[in-house]
Amino acid sequence: MLSPGGKDMKGSISKNNAFLRNLLNKIFLSSVGGARRPPLLAANEVFPESRVLEAHFTEIHQEITTLINKRQLTRYKDIDPVRAAEVSENWKLYYAWFMWEENERARTDCPTLLDLVKKMPNVINATVAVLEPKVTLAAHEGPYAGILRYHIGIEVPENKPPYIRVMNEYHTWQVGKSIVLDDCYEHEVYNESDGQRVILMIDFMRPMIAPLHFINLCCLKMKKRWGGVMIDKANND
Repeated sequence: MLSPGGKDMKGSISKNNAFLRNLLNKIFLSSVGGARRPPLLAANEVFPESRVLEAHFTEIHQEITTLINKRQLTRYKDIDPVRAAEVSENWKLYYAWFMWEENERARTDCPTLLDLVKKMPNVINATVAVLEPKVTLAAHEGPYAGILRYHIGIEVPENKPPYIRVMNEYHTWQVGKSIVLDDCYEHEVYNESDGQRVILMIDFMRPMIAPLHFINLCCLKMKKRWGGVMIDKANND
């Protein structure tokens, strides 16, 4: 896959510029309580936009259900092989919105979702994530502290429902129920059921004081050029 500048993209978009990323992570996390910050948060407290998404859950649910029934989503190993080797190669993803760039397919695949997130400046990514039966996402930490991650259940098996551990706290997904996780903490996911788990994941900017918010925004916008590249990979174009 070629970069916007015509060169091969090397490594992982989520793990480049390690020195700067690690420095910013320390500053950002220190500003929000360090190790005292909660692993799991109520969506309406830290992500007010969740109320809008959840008010349109019926439409979003139908669009995503139709999408996964008509199209085979791309495995993570074919999108970001470096990161997939650490987490799971068998996680399947669809990017409706990535690094503030829209997936043109989303205009027909999930127009309600796309229209909503385009009006939310703090929303960086909107991803449909499918975890197949008996698949585990290995314990790992998110690489960048400038975001928080919102989950809402789309399809969840009733028998042995899949769950996530974030540090020493647990969350079991339910259809239409949401949670926000601080994925800079170690977390792992288990699907021990015989059915697939489908969720909508929204990455949004971590709430911080104004100077840090601006620094975070600048750093994230520097990666905006990779949005189309990652969307094309997920689309298998």
